[in-house]
Amino acid sequence: MQNTELKKIKVSAGILLDQNQNVLLTKRLASQTWPEYWEFPGGKLETNESIDQCLKRELLEEINISVVSASRWITREFDQDNKILQVTFFLIHQWSGEIQNRDVAEHKWIDPKNTEDWPEQILPKNLYILRALTLPPLYLITDAYENPEFHKKIGTSKRKFYIQLREPKLEKDELIKLELDLKKNNRHILINSRHVHELSSDFGIHFTESDLFKQTQVNPNKINSASVHSLKSIQYAQKLGINFVVLSQVYETKSHPLAKGMGWNAFKTIVNQVDIPVYALGGMSLDDLDLSYNNGAVGIASQRKIWDLLN
Repeated sequence: MQNTELKKIKVSAGILLDQNQNVLLTKRLASQTWPEYWEFPGGKLETNESIDQCLKRELLEEINISVVSASRWITREFDQDNKILQVTFFLIHQWSGEIQNRDVAEHKWIDPKNTEDWPEQILPKNLYILRALTLPPLYLITDAYENPEFHKKIGTSKRKFYIQLREPKLEKDELIKLELDLKKNNRHILINSRHVHELSSDFGIHFTESDLFKQTQVNPNKINSASVHSLKSIQYAQKLGINFVVLSQVYETKSHPLAKGMGWNAFKTIVNQVDIPVYALGGMSLDDLDLSYNNGAVGIASQRKIWDLLN
C-alpha cells in the first residue's frame, strides 16, 4: 500500500519590530517560488538543525543581522506542494548588525495596524500573523454575576488584554454601572451583541454565533469579534471582515458541562485553514497561553480562571 502521509517541512520566521511597533517585511527573489511576494524573513531547517538555530542562520543569510534575543510565538501549518509546511514565528526582541538585502530583493518597515501600508502581494501564510500583531494575547470575558469584584483587578494589571462585556443575568442599570467601572480604567471593551440596545459600543461589538449570521456587513471603523464553534462560522466571519474570533470549546467547562471539549488537535486543524486571528476558549488559564500559540491561536479567551491570575 502506498504511503500517503505528507512530508513535514519545518520553517523559522522572524518578526522584527522597531520602537514605533512597525514590522519588517522582505520581498522574495524573482527566482524563488512565489516570486516577489512579501513575507517575514526566514527559511527551512537544515539537517540536524534546531528551529532556533535555523532562525539565526536564515536572518544572517537573508538580511545580515545576528539575533541576540528572541522568543517563539505562533506556529502555523499549511498544505503546500504536497507537503506540510510548519512555520514557527519568532518575536525578535534584540538584534545586532545593519539590515541589508543579502538573499532578499527588498525590505521595508510597515505599520501592521494600517492595512493601506501593507504591500499588495503578501505571502498568504503571513496575513494571519500581520493581523495577530495588532491584538493582545488575552481576551477576557466579564464575570460580574459570579464574581462582583472582578473588575477591581483591571486597573493594577500590567498585562495587555481586551475585555468582552457579557452579563446576560444582570439588569440594565447594573450593566450600565459595570460598563462605566470598566471604562474608568481606559480598557478596550467590546460589548456582547445581546447588549447593544442597552449599552454603547464605542470600541467594538462581539457577536454571538447566532447574531453573526444575521449580519451582512459590519462597521469597519470599530473592532468586531465573534464567538464561533465551527470552520463554517469562522469562514463567514472572515468574509464579513470580522477582526478576530473566539473558537470554543477546547476543554470541558463549568458553563457548558454537557459539551465535550474538542481538544487541541481539532482546534489546530480548524485554525490552520483560516486567515482571521483566533483565540482559544474553554477552560483556559495562563498555563494554556503557550499551548494556544503552538496550536495556531493568537492567545486565549477566559471568563473565570484568568481573573484570579491577572496581577
